[in-house]
Amino acid sequence: MKTENKLPSYVAVPADIIDKHLKTASGVYLKVVLYVLRMNEINVTAAAEALGLPESDIEEALRYWVTAGILPEGEVSAAVARSRKPEPKPPGIASPEAMTAGQFEELSGREEVKFLLTTAEQLMGRPLSSTEQKGYVFFLEEYGLPADVIVMAIDFCCMHDRKNYRYIAKMLTGWHDEGINTHPLAEEYIRTQSARLSREGEVVEAFGLEKRGLTTANRKQIAHWYQDLGYNIEMIRMAYERTVDQIGQVSFPYINKILENWHALGLKTPEEVLTGDTPKKGKDGKNGQYSPSYDIQAFSQQGFDLPDMDDHS
Repeated sequence: MKTENKLPSYVAVPADIIDKHLKTASGVYLKVVLYVLRMNEINVTAAAEALGLPESDIEEALRYWVTAGILPEGEVSAAVARSRKPEPKPPGIASPEAMTAGQFEELSGREEVKFLLTTAEQLMGRPLSSTEQKGYVFFLEEYGLPADVIVMAIDFCCMHDRKNYRYIAKMLTGWHDEGINTHPLAEEYIRTQSARLSREGEVVEAFGLEKRGLTTANRKQIAHWYQDLGYNIEMIRMAYERTVDQIGQVSFPYINKILENWHALGLKTPEEVLTGDTPKKGKDGKNGQYSPSYDIQAFSQQGFDLPDMDDHS
């Protein structure tokens, strides 16, 4: 009986591995990167079991390929963090307030704690209160957030004039709950939040809302304009000006409707808006009644009531 030939399966290998590292990389390094490429995931424990190597060797090989530019640093750091099982600890401290003077004194002798508290004081520009000291040590010891991650949170809050400890503690609690416990994950969070704050700052300045600020609904709409619709502040300012011309005041829902209509019409630039969404001409060639892609009557029929002057929506 004739047997059917089976073609072998293939794994795509980056050319740099062969061109630059085949001669210099150790056998362990090559085994690890080939395994990762074959499985299409970075899993320290699984790689160690499959290759018969200690996890420390797997981590060393992964760091080599990160330095070589073959593997992404963020994914490797996250995989290493997932693989490290926390060491058993004695019964923990229930809260920062429950930390005794003796417990704090014992913990504050560690180099990591000294670094954390000293750096926090430098960022805050003043000595830390007892509540702050115990709080940051609590996040380090009981929540398992690394000192450098806590420092990044404090630095981010200080840069945005949020030096209040309760605000920083709330942020750190959120990081713990969301699993933001490595330097790359904290960096990504800060990058995302910094971009959000920058966009919101542009809108506040363009709309003249410095004294009023933004509501939660406003922030969601701003994110929608930038991220979902893909508009920049120039287009958003143009929609704001159209809104003020039409109804004489700022209305986020009305601005949102204008931008969504422009998006539906495929208008992406102010120049396109000027040609694709302009007043109709009268018979004499002069501008007649303004008839854009939106109108107040249709706006109201869709359930958007025009706000009062002091309405923050």
